[in-house]
Amino acid sequence: MNEKSIYLKYVNKKRLLETLIELLKIKSPSKNEKQIVDYVEKKIREFGLEVYKDSCGKKFGSNAGNIIAVYKSIESQPSKYKSIFLGAHMDTVKLNGDVNPIIVDGKIINKNNKCILGGDDKVAIAAIVEALHIIKEKNIPTGDIYILFTISEEIGVLGAKYLDLEKVKADYGFVFDAEGDIGIIYNKAPYHNSINAEFIGKAAHAGIEPEKGISSIKAASSAIDNIKLGRIDNETTCNVGKINGGDGRNIVPERTKVEAEARSLELSKLKKITDSIISGFKKGAKKYNARLEYEIIREYDGFEISVDEVPMVIAKKAIERLGIKPEIKSSGGGSDINIFNSKGKRSVNLSAGMENVHTNKEYVEINQVEKLAALILEICSYRF
Repeated sequence: MNEKSIYLKYVNKKRLLETLIELLKIKSPSKNEKQIVDYVEKKIREFGLEVYKDSCGKKFGSNAGNIIAVYKSIESQPSKYKSIFLGAHMDTVKLNGDVNPIIVDGKIINKNNKCILGGDDKVAIAAIVEALHIIKEKNIPTGDIYILFTISEEIGVLGAKYLDLEKVKADYGFVFDAEGDIGIIYNKAPYHNSINAEFIGKAAHAGIEPEKGISSIKAASSAIDNIKLGRIDNETTCNVGKINGGDGRNIVPERTKVEAEARSLELSKLKKITDSIISGFKKGAKKYNARLEYEIIREYDGFEISVDEVPMVIAKKAIERLGIKPEIKSSGGGSDINIFNSKGKRSVNLSAGMENVHTNKEYVEINQVEKLAALILEICSYRF
């Protein structure tokens, strides 16, 4: 296993770029993924894969569903290879206009500089499709490969939450949904709580009888002031992201809603910061005689994959065969693998070569996408 990878020279750059640019041109913000789902389904059916498409979007307002596809091993001794799954999401964050991908100095950018490119996570879809092309063309030996393409990842990993993993007969997986050059392995990600609170005061005319009112905005402001926000420690963060209240400038505001979140790599720390948020909210409400209603939602659980577990072993060896030194990191964000790991599918998240995602400065280096396709081939063909 010390020889260098031969797969990079197998990558058909022209075909890979054509697929990626076609994907980028399809607008697919969360809950509006039908067009890209149809495109991807058609693309992978060309390989003769078993394809299953669910209708989970109906549960949360999307016009599409997830895709599960299966490439069956052609090996006479498939036990030499692990059955694995590869994952990527098909949706993007909201777009501000059209995507017009162009190539400048070896990078793909959006000519419309007011809008995202949408490489997150379409680079991974394109690279997986290219890897499948090569596996079929070159008869590369692999185990069974399950392809998981999800919807609505960007708004709370919703597609993954509803994905029927009983159909995935593989215990180990690899998702390609992280920024940075090829070579980063994210083996740890946080637990995440959302906290939705409503401060309820009393409405009154702001000019005639303000004394009879109780300002919910004032109570909410005091409550937020009680909370430590931002980075709490190297494993924990806290944020208040949205405040909405009041009915008019001449009315003492009766109701104000506050949306907050807490994340931590350690469950005990998550509980501590969540408790402190609720305590701060209660103090703010009490100070101004407002009433408080709140709910705590566990968006997803955290996970940690040790260095000697199968996904880490495969990922490290595959990266090394590309002549790259693996870099192991923990993430402060969540992704589909939080859900997969919580359901017993041990998986890691790998960098996919995209940069400045979710911004109008997003770009993808072409040589990184080629390396990603080669990395996927190394992972699929890893032999025990």
